[in-house]
Amino acid sequence: MKLWRLFALAMLLATAACREEDQDRQCPALIGGGSYCLQPTTAVTPFEVQQKVDTRFRERRDTLIVEFEVDAAGLRFAGLTPFGQKIIQLGYDNRAASATTIPDSRISPALLVALLQIALWPADAVRAGLEAPLTLEESDGQRRILNRGEPTMTIEHGAGQPPWRKIHMTVHAADLELSIETLDAAPAAENP
Repeated sequence: MKLWRLFALAMLLATAACREEDQDRQCPALIGGGSYCLQPTTAVTPFEVQQKVDTRFRERRDTLIVEFEVDAAGLRFAGLTPFGQKIIQLGYDNRAASATTIPDSRISPALLVALLQIALWPADAVRAGLEAPLTLEESDGQRRILNRGEPTMTIEHGAGQPPWRKIHMTVHAADLELSIETLDAAPAAENP
C-alpha cells in the first residue's frame, strides 16, 4: 500500500464520526466522541518547522516529511513522502480550514487542523476549543484528551522544549500513533 493510501485510510478512520455540518462550523467531530472548535493562530508564538513524522496505523509503519508554518495570519501545512511527492497541503486562515491537496475528499481539513492545534496550542486555547463532554488533562510534558474520563488522545512533548520540537501522539480508538521530530536546518556552509 502506498504511503498516501495508508495516510488516507488512517485519516478516514479518524474522521468516521465527522458530519458535513461540523466541517461548515469548523468544529469537527473527533474520533472517540466530542468535537473541537478551531482556535485562532494568535494563540501561539509564530513558528516555522520541517518535521519527520513516523506513523503507525495498526501494524503498518510509514514516514512523512512535513513543512509547517504558523503566524498571526494563519497556518500552512504540507506533507510529502521522503521522495518529495506531495500528499497533503492544507491551510487555516483563522476563519476556515481548507485543503488544496488531500489524499481523499472525505478527510476533513478542519479535523487535521484540530489535531495540530490539540497537540501544539497552549492548554487554555485547547480547552476553549473542546466541546462537552471532552476535557483536557495536562502535566509534565503530557496532554490527554478525555471523553467522560476515558482517554481518546494522548500527546507527549519533549521536556523543556517548544511543544512542536518533539511530539508523540496516540489516537487510541484509531490505533494510530504519530512520532514527530523537528528536523534541524542544515548549517550554512562557511566561506573559505
